[in-house]
Amino acid sequence: MNLVESIERGLEWLSKPRWIPGRLEMETQRGKRLELEIVSFTVRVPIPSGAKVRIPIFVAIMPVGSSPIQGSRVPTRQDGE
Repeated sequence: MNLVESIERGLEWLSKPRWIPGRLEMETQRGKRLELEIVSFTVRVPIPSGAKVRIPIFVAIMPVGSSPIQGSRVPTRQDGE
């Protein structure tokens, strides 16, 4: 197989829609005054160790206590005193 045939074969593979087995994940990291919310797309890499690759899609920085996630406990000033 020469270079042109391999390029054509690669382009043909790319032209067909593929299903990527992945999922969206949301993570909240809290600080004293700010929260950082990260939405990422996680894909499992097809290697024996089963590693995962996380690609950040959206990042939001907001004040503490404004997270829309249900059941998230927000520390108050009284908790810290």
